[in-house]
Amino acid sequence: MRGRVVLGVGGGIAAFRAVELARALVHASCQVYPILTWAASQLVTPRTFAVLTGHKAQVSLWSDPESPGIDHTQLSQRADLLVVCPATANLLAKMASGVADDALTTYALAHRRAVVLAPAMNTFMWEKPAIQQALHILKGRGAVVVEPVFGRLADGEVGVGKLAPVETICAACLDQLPRTGPLADLRLLVTAGPTREALDEVRVLTNRSSGRMGVALALAAQALGAEVRLLVGPGVTVPEGLASFPFFSAEELGKLLTIHAPWAQVVLHAAAVADFRPRQVARGKLDRRQGPMTVELEPVPDLTQTIRAAVPKPYVVIFAAEQGSQLAQRAQRKLAEKGADAVVANPIDEPGVGMEAPLNRAELWTVGGRQASFPPMPKEELAREILLTLAGEWLHRP
Repeated sequence: MRGRVVLGVGGGIAAFRAVELARALVHASCQVYPILTWAASQLVTPRTFAVLTGHKAQVSLWSDPESPGIDHTQLSQRADLLVVCPATANLLAKMASGVADDALTTYALAHRRAVVLAPAMNTFMWEKPAIQQALHILKGRGAVVVEPVFGRLADGEVGVGKLAPVETICAACLDQLPRTGPLADLRLLVTAGPTREALDEVRVLTNRSSGRMGVALALAAQALGAEVRLLVGPGVTVPEGLASFPFFSAEELGKLLTIHAPWAQVVLHAAAVADFRPRQVARGKLDRRQGPMTVELEPVPDLTQTIRAAVPKPYVVIFAAEQGSQLAQRAQRKLAEKGADAVVANPIDEPGVGMEAPLNRAELWTVGGRQASFPPMPKEELAREILLTLAGEWLHRP
Protein backbone atom coordinates (compact mmCIF):
# COMPACT_ATOMS: atom_id res chain seq x y z
CA MET A 1 0.00 0.00 0.00
CA ARG A 2 1.35 3.43 -1.00
CA GLY A 3 -0.67 5.43 1.55
CA ARG A 4 -4.08 6.34 2.95
CA VAL A 5 -5.71 9.23 1.08
CA VAL A 6 -8.89 11.05 2.02
CA LEU A 7 -10.44 12.39 -1.19
CA GLY A 8 -12.65 15.41 -0.53
CA VAL A 9 -14.95 16.26 -3.43
CA GLY A 10 -16.39 19.76 -3.70
CA GLY A 11 -19.60 20.76 -5.40
CA GLY A 12 -18.25 22.15 -8.65
CA ILE A 13 -18.90 20.87 -12.16
CA ALA A 14 -15.35 19.47 -12.13
CA ALA A 15 -16.48 16.93 -9.52
CA PHE A 16 -16.66 14.30 -12.27
CA ARG A 17 -12.87 14.61 -12.66
CA ALA A 18 -12.50 13.52 -9.03
CA VAL A 19 -13.72 10.10 -10.20
CA GLU A 20 -10.67 9.89 -12.46
CA LEU A 21 -8.44 11.00 -9.59
CA ALA A 22 -9.88 8.31 -7.32
CA ARG A 23 -9.13 5.69 -9.96
CA ALA A 24 -5.59 6.99 -10.51
CA LEU A 25 -4.82 6.93 -6.79
CA VAL A 26 -6.17 3.40 -6.44
CA HIS A 27 -4.03 2.32 -9.41
CA ALA A 28 -1.05 3.85 -7.59
CA SER A 29 -1.74 1.44 -4.68
CA CYS A 30 -3.37 3.99 -2.38
CA GLN A 31 -6.30 3.34 -0.08
CA VAL A 32 -8.81 6.07 -0.88
CA TYR A 33 -11.55 7.27 1.48
CA PRO A 34 -14.05 9.56 -0.32
CA ILE A 35 -15.92 12.37 1.44
CA LEU A 36 -18.34 14.40 -0.68
CA THR A 37 -20.11 17.65 0.03
CA TRP A 38 -23.88 17.52 -0.44
CA ALA A 39 -23.54 19.61 -3.61
CA ALA A 40 -20.94 17.18 -5.01
CA SER A 41 -23.32 14.28 -4.38
CA GLN A 42 -25.85 15.98 -6.68
CA LEU A 43 -23.30 15.95 -9.51
CA VAL A 44 -21.62 12.55 -9.04
CA THR A 45 -23.17 9.68 -7.10
CA PRO A 46 -21.41 8.51 -3.92
CA ARG A 47 -21.84 4.94 -5.14
CA THR A 48 -19.44 5.62 -8.01
CA PHE A 49 -16.68 6.50 -5.56
CA ALA A 50 -17.55 3.54 -3.34
CA VAL A 51 -17.25 1.11 -6.26
CA LEU A 52 -13.91 2.56 -7.39
CA THR A 53 -12.30 2.81 -3.95
CA GLY A 54 -13.90 -0.02 -1.99
CA HIS A 55 -14.81 2.41 0.81
CA LYS A 56 -18.17 4.00 1.55
CA ALA A 57 -18.40 7.56 0.32
CA GLN A 58 -19.46 9.84 3.17
CA VAL A 59 -21.78 12.73 2.45
CA SER A 60 -23.45 13.60 5.73
CA LEU A 61 -22.43 13.49 9.37
CA TRP A 62 -25.88 12.18 10.24
CA SER A 63 -27.07 10.02 7.34
CA ASP A 64 -26.60 6.61 9.02
CA PRO A 65 -28.87 6.23 12.11
CA GLU A 66 -26.94 3.19 13.36
CA SER A 67 -23.51 4.75 12.95
CA PRO A 68 -24.04 8.50 12.70
CA GLY A 69 -21.36 10.23 10.71
CA ILE A 70 -17.71 9.43 10.25
CA ASP A 71 -15.25 9.15 13.04
CA HIS A 72 -13.20 12.01 11.67
CA THR A 73 -10.78 11.92 14.60
CA GLN A 74 -9.94 8.26 14.07
CA LEU A 75 -9.61 8.64 10.29
CA SER A 76 -7.36 11.68 10.70
CA GLN A 77 -5.01 9.60 12.86
CA ARG A 78 -4.55 7.08 10.03
CA ALA A 79 -4.71 9.20 6.90
CA ASP A 80 -1.50 10.32 5.21
CA LEU A 81 -3.07 12.89 2.90
CA LEU A 82 -6.18 14.96 2.32
CA VAL A 83 -6.74 16.00 -1.28
CA VAL A 84 -9.68 18.26 -2.15
CA CYS A 85 -10.72 18.03 -5.81
CA PRO A 86 -12.31 20.22 -6.90
CA ALA A 87 -11.60 22.75 -4.17
CA THR A 88 -14.43 25.21 -4.71
CA ALA A 89 -14.40 28.83 -3.61
CA ASN A 90 -16.76 27.87 -0.79
CA LEU A 91 -14.47 25.09 0.48
CA LEU A 92 -11.34 27.22 0.29
CA ALA A 93 -12.98 29.99 2.31
CA LYS A 94 -14.30 27.54 4.91
CA MET A 95 -11.02 25.70 5.31
CA ALA A 96 -9.07 28.94 5.69
CA SER A 97 -11.51 30.15 8.36
CA GLY A 98 -11.79 26.84 10.23
CA VAL A 99 -15.49 26.38 9.50
CA ALA A 100 -16.70 22.79 10.07
CA ASP A 101 -20.34 22.49 9.05
CA ASP A 102 -20.46 19.28 7.02
CA ALA A 103 -18.66 15.93 6.73
CA LEU A 104 -15.82 17.24 4.55
CA THR A 105 -15.01 20.47 6.37
CA THR A 106 -15.30 18.70 9.73
CA TYR A 107 -12.79 16.11 8.60
CA ALA A 108 -10.53 18.81 7.13
CA LEU A 109 -10.35 20.54 10.50
CA ALA A 110 -9.32 17.28 12.19
CA HIS A 111 -6.79 16.24 9.49
CA ARG A 112 -3.18 16.16 10.74
CA ARG A 113 -0.89 15.54 7.80
CA ALA A 114 -0.33 16.64 4.20
CA VAL A 115 -2.97 18.56 2.24
CA VAL A 116 -3.29 18.98 -1.54
CA LEU A 117 -5.85 21.41 -2.95
CA ALA A 118 -6.96 21.41 -6.59
CA PRO A 119 -9.13 24.52 -7.11
CA ALA A 120 -11.59 24.91 -9.97
CA MET A 121 -14.00 27.79 -10.46
CA ASN A 122 -14.97 30.74 -12.64
CA THR A 123 -12.07 33.07 -13.48
CA PHE A 124 -13.60 36.04 -11.66
CA MET A 125 -14.15 33.95 -8.54
CA TRP A 126 -10.55 32.69 -8.72
CA GLU A 127 -9.21 36.25 -8.94
CA LYS A 128 -11.29 37.63 -6.06
CA PRO A 129 -9.13 38.93 -3.17
CA ALA A 130 -11.07 36.81 -0.67
CA ILE A 131 -10.13 33.58 -2.49
CA GLN A 132 -6.53 34.62 -3.03
CA GLN A 133 -6.29 35.49 0.68
CA ALA A 134 -7.74 32.09 1.61
CA LEU A 135 -5.17 30.39 -0.63
CA HIS A 136 -2.38 32.44 0.97
CA ILE A 137 -3.53 31.33 4.43
CA LEU A 138 -3.79 27.66 3.44
CA LYS A 139 -0.39 27.68 1.73
CA GLY A 140 1.06 29.23 4.85
CA ARG A 141 -0.25 26.24 6.79
CA GLY A 142 1.56 23.85 4.44
CA ALA A 143 -1.10 23.02 1.86
CA VAL A 144 0.10 22.23 -1.67
CA VAL A 145 -2.05 24.01 -4.26
CA VAL A 146 -2.30 22.58 -7.78
CA GLU A 147 -3.44 25.77 -9.44
CA PRO A 148 -6.15 25.77 -12.12
CA VAL A 149 -5.23 26.20 -15.76
CA PHE A 150 -6.38 28.34 -18.65
CA GLY A 151 -9.21 26.89 -20.73
CA ARG A 152 -12.89 26.86 -21.55
CA LEU A 153 -14.96 26.86 -18.37
CA ALA A 154 -18.34 25.26 -17.66
CA ASP A 155 -20.17 28.58 -18.14
CA GLY A 156 -18.68 28.98 -21.63
CA GLU A 157 -16.14 31.63 -20.67
CA VAL A 158 -12.44 31.18 -21.35
CA GLY A 159 -9.84 31.92 -18.70
CA VAL A 160 -7.94 30.59 -15.70
CA GLY A 161 -10.08 28.41 -13.48
CA LYS A 162 -10.22 25.02 -15.21
CA LEU A 163 -9.18 22.09 -13.02
CA ALA A 164 -5.55 21.07 -13.58
CA PRO A 165 -4.99 17.75 -15.41
CA VAL A 166 -5.73 14.75 -13.23
CA GLU A 167 -2.23 13.41 -13.90
CA THR A 168 -0.75 16.60 -12.41
CA ILE A 169 -2.98 16.41 -9.34
CA CYS A 170 -2.23 12.72 -8.81
CA ALA A 171 1.51 13.33 -9.10
CA ALA A 172 1.25 16.10 -6.49
CA CYS A 173 -0.58 13.70 -4.18
CA LEU A 174 1.99 10.94 -4.57
CA ASP A 175 4.79 13.42 -3.88
CA GLN A 176 3.23 14.17 -0.49
CA LEU A 177 2.84 10.56 0.61
CA PRO A 178 5.45 8.91 2.83
CA ARG A 179 7.80 6.76 0.82
CA THR A 180 8.51 3.18 1.80
CA GLY A 181 10.50 0.42 0.14
CA PRO A 182 14.12 -0.24 -0.79
CA LEU A 183 14.32 2.93 -2.92
CA ALA A 184 12.53 5.19 -0.41
CA ASP A 185 13.32 8.90 -0.94
CA LEU A 186 15.61 8.24 -3.92
CA ARG A 187 15.16 10.84 -6.68
CA LEU A 188 15.16 8.93 -9.96
CA LEU A 189 14.91 10.27 -13.52
CA VAL A 190 13.94 7.96 -16.40
CA THR A 191 14.00 8.66 -20.13
CA ALA A 192 11.79 6.52 -22.37
CA GLY A 193 10.68 6.13 -25.95
CA PRO A 194 12.00 7.20 -29.35
CA THR A 195 13.12 10.54 -30.69
CA ARG A 196 11.83 11.86 -33.99
CA GLU A 197 14.12 13.99 -36.16
CA ALA A 198 12.41 16.14 -38.78
CA LEU A 199 13.19 15.47 -42.45
CA ASP A 200 10.66 18.03 -43.69
CA GLU A 201 7.56 19.56 -42.13
CA VAL A 202 5.70 16.23 -42.43
CA ARG A 203 8.22 13.37 -42.30
CA VAL A 204 10.59 12.24 -39.56
CA LEU A 205 13.45 9.82 -38.98
CA THR A 206 12.72 7.63 -35.98
CA ASN A 207 13.07 4.08 -34.63
CA ARG A 208 10.91 1.20 -33.39
CA SER A 209 11.13 1.96 -29.67
CA SER A 210 7.79 1.60 -27.88
CA GLY A 211 9.03 3.20 -24.64
CA ARG A 212 7.60 0.26 -22.72
CA MET A 213 10.89 -0.58 -20.97
CA GLY A 214 11.39 2.98 -19.77
CA VAL A 215 7.82 3.27 -18.51
CA ALA A 216 8.21 -0.08 -16.75
CA LEU A 217 11.35 1.21 -15.03
CA ALA A 218 9.55 4.37 -13.89
CA LEU A 219 6.57 2.43 -12.52
CA ALA A 220 8.75 -0.14 -10.77
CA ALA A 221 10.91 2.56 -9.20
CA GLN A 222 7.87 4.39 -7.92
CA ALA A 223 6.44 1.17 -6.47
CA LEU A 224 9.77 0.60 -4.69
CA GLY A 225 9.52 4.00 -3.01
CA ALA A 226 11.50 6.31 -5.32
CA GLU A 227 10.41 9.78 -6.32
CA VAL A 228 10.24 9.50 -10.11
CA ARG A 229 10.22 11.86 -13.06
CA LEU A 230 9.74 10.45 -16.56
CA LEU A 231 10.96 12.16 -19.74
CA VAL A 232 8.88 10.53 -22.44
CA GLY A 233 9.09 10.47 -26.22
CA PRO A 234 6.33 10.67 -28.83
CA GLY A 235 3.75 7.91 -29.10
CA VAL A 236 4.36 6.53 -25.59
CA THR A 237 1.37 6.12 -23.28
CA VAL A 238 2.09 7.33 -19.74
CA PRO A 239 0.13 5.63 -16.93
CA GLU A 240 -1.75 7.81 -14.47
CA GLY A 241 0.23 8.79 -11.41
CA LEU A 242 3.63 9.33 -13.09
CA ALA A 243 5.11 12.81 -13.28
CA SER A 244 6.03 13.04 -16.96
CA PHE A 245 7.56 15.60 -19.33
CA PRO A 246 7.25 15.06 -23.11
CA PHE A 247 9.93 15.48 -25.76
CA PHE A 248 9.94 15.04 -29.53
CA SER A 249 13.52 15.33 -30.79
CA ALA A 250 16.94 14.65 -29.28
CA GLU A 251 17.41 18.40 -28.94
CA GLU A 252 14.24 18.70 -26.87
CA LEU A 253 15.28 15.75 -24.71
CA GLY A 254 18.65 17.40 -24.14
CA LYS A 255 16.97 20.56 -22.87
CA LEU A 256 14.81 18.53 -20.48
CA LEU A 257 17.88 16.68 -19.20
CA THR A 258 19.59 20.00 -18.49
CA ILE A 259 16.63 20.93 -16.31
CA HIS A 260 15.93 17.62 -14.56
CA ALA A 261 19.28 15.79 -14.29
CA PRO A 262 20.58 18.09 -11.50
CA TRP A 263 17.50 17.13 -9.46
CA ALA A 264 18.10 13.39 -9.82
CA GLN A 265 20.34 11.12 -7.78
CA VAL A 266 19.99 8.40 -10.43
CA VAL A 267 19.30 8.70 -14.17
CA LEU A 268 18.10 5.67 -16.15
CA HIS A 269 18.69 6.74 -19.74
CA ALA A 270 16.49 4.21 -21.53
CA ALA A 271 15.28 6.44 -24.37
CA ALA A 272 16.17 5.27 -27.88
CA VAL A 273 17.85 8.45 -29.10
CA ALA A 274 18.54 8.72 -32.81
CA ASP A 275 22.24 8.52 -33.73
CA PHE A 276 21.74 10.79 -36.75
CA ARG A 277 19.47 13.59 -37.92
CA PRO A 278 19.15 15.50 -41.21
CA ARG A 279 21.68 18.31 -41.40
CA GLN A 280 18.98 20.53 -42.88
CA VAL A 281 15.20 20.28 -42.50
CA ALA A 282 13.42 20.82 -45.82
CA ARG A 283 10.75 23.47 -45.98
CA GLY A 284 7.27 22.29 -46.70
CA LYS A 285 6.86 18.70 -47.93
CA LEU A 286 9.34 16.89 -50.10
CA ASP A 287 7.77 15.72 -53.34
CA ARG A 288 8.74 12.36 -54.86
CA ARG A 289 8.18 13.84 -58.31
CA GLN A 290 11.46 15.65 -57.75
CA GLY A 291 13.10 12.28 -58.27
CA PRO A 292 15.93 10.65 -56.33
CA MET A 293 17.58 12.75 -53.68
CA THR A 294 20.40 12.53 -51.19
CA VAL A 295 19.86 13.47 -47.56
CA GLU A 296 22.92 14.51 -45.60
CA LEU A 297 22.88 13.30 -42.00
CA GLU A 298 24.84 14.58 -39.01
CA PRO A 299 25.51 12.86 -35.67
CA VAL A 300 23.20 13.71 -32.79
CA PRO A 301 25.08 15.02 -29.71
CA ASP A 302 25.69 12.36 -27.05
CA LEU A 303 23.08 13.12 -24.38
CA THR A 304 24.95 11.02 -21.83
CA GLN A 305 27.42 13.89 -21.63
CA THR A 306 24.56 16.26 -20.83
CA ILE A 307 23.59 14.02 -17.92
CA ARG A 308 27.18 13.70 -16.68
CA ALA A 309 27.54 17.50 -16.71
CA ALA A 310 24.79 17.85 -14.09
CA VAL A 311 25.82 19.21 -10.70
CA PRO A 312 25.67 17.31 -8.44
CA LYS A 313 26.52 14.39 -10.71
CA PRO A 314 23.91 11.61 -10.68
CA TYR A 315 24.54 7.88 -10.98
CA VAL A 316 24.07 7.25 -14.73
CA VAL A 317 22.69 4.03 -16.18
CA ILE A 318 22.72 3.81 -19.98
CA PHE A 319 20.85 1.28 -22.12
CA ALA A 320 22.30 -0.27 -25.26
CA ALA A 321 20.54 -2.31 -27.96
CA GLU A 322 23.16 -4.53 -29.60
CA GLN A 323 23.54 -7.64 -31.75
CA GLY A 324 23.77 -10.74 -29.60
CA SER A 325 27.20 -11.81 -30.86
CA GLN A 326 28.72 -8.43 -30.01
CA LEU A 327 26.52 -7.51 -27.06
CA ALA A 328 29.05 -7.89 -24.24
CA GLN A 329 31.96 -6.30 -26.10
CA ARG A 330 30.05 -3.29 -27.44
CA ALA A 331 28.11 -2.67 -24.21
CA GLN A 332 31.23 -2.62 -22.05
CA ARG A 333 32.99 -0.37 -24.55
CA LYS A 334 30.08 2.08 -24.37
CA LEU A 335 30.23 2.00 -20.59
CA ALA A 336 33.87 3.11 -20.70
CA GLU A 337 33.53 5.62 -23.54
CA LYS A 338 30.49 7.41 -22.18
CA GLY A 339 31.67 7.62 -18.60
CA ALA A 340 28.47 6.06 -17.27
CA ASP A 341 28.22 4.12 -14.01
CA ALA A 342 26.32 1.13 -15.42
CA VAL A 343 25.10 -0.25 -18.72
CA VAL A 344 22.11 -2.47 -19.46
CA ALA A 345 22.38 -4.20 -22.84
CA ASN A 346 19.51 -5.80 -24.76
CA PRO A 347 19.82 -7.98 -27.89
CA ILE A 348 18.22 -6.77 -31.11
CA ASP A 349 18.44 -10.02 -33.07
CA GLU A 350 16.74 -12.57 -30.82
CA PRO A 351 13.15 -13.50 -31.71
CA GLY A 352 10.42 -12.50 -29.28
CA VAL A 353 12.42 -9.99 -27.22
CA GLY A 354 13.50 -6.36 -27.50
CA MET A 355 11.87 -3.41 -29.25
CA GLU A 356 8.09 -3.63 -29.72
CA ALA A 357 7.99 -6.96 -27.85
CA PRO A 358 6.50 -7.45 -24.38
CA LEU A 359 9.55 -9.49 -23.31
CA ASN A 360 13.16 -8.49 -22.98
CA ARG A 361 16.50 -10.03 -22.08
CA ALA A 362 19.35 -8.06 -20.56
CA GLU A 363 22.99 -8.13 -19.47
CA LEU A 364 24.20 -5.62 -16.87
CA TRP A 365 27.68 -4.33 -16.03
CA THR A 366 28.73 -1.60 -13.59
CA VAL A 367 31.98 0.32 -13.19
CA GLY A 368 32.18 -1.14 -9.70
CA GLY A 369 32.46 -4.65 -11.14
CA ARG A 370 28.90 -5.89 -10.69
CA GLN A 371 27.60 -8.12 -13.49
CA ALA A 372 24.19 -9.71 -13.89
CA SER A 373 22.36 -11.65 -16.59
CA PHE A 374 18.58 -11.64 -16.89
CA PRO A 375 16.74 -14.28 -18.97
CA PRO A 376 13.77 -13.31 -21.17
CA MET A 377 10.91 -12.04 -19.04
CA PRO A 378 8.13 -9.40 -19.20
CA LYS A 379 9.60 -5.92 -19.26
CA GLU A 380 7.72 -5.01 -16.08
CA GLU A 381 9.44 -7.87 -14.21
CA LEU A 382 12.81 -7.10 -15.78
CA ALA A 383 12.54 -3.47 -14.68
CA ARG A 384 12.11 -4.50 -11.06
CA GLU A 385 15.03 -6.95 -11.24
CA ILE A 386 17.34 -4.30 -12.70
CA LEU A 387 16.39 -1.78 -10.01
CA LEU A 388 16.87 -4.21 -7.16
CA THR A 389 20.23 -5.34 -8.57
CA LEU A 390 21.52 -1.75 -8.69
CA ALA A 391 19.85 -0.52 -5.50
CA GLY A 392 22.84 -1.39 -3.33
CA GLU A 393 25.16 0.82 -5.36
CA TRP A 394 22.75 3.75 -5.33
CA LEU A 395 21.95 3.67 -1.64
CA HIS A 396 25.58 3.45 -0.53
CA ARG A 397 26.96 6.24 -2.65
CA PRO A 398 28.90 8.87 -0.65
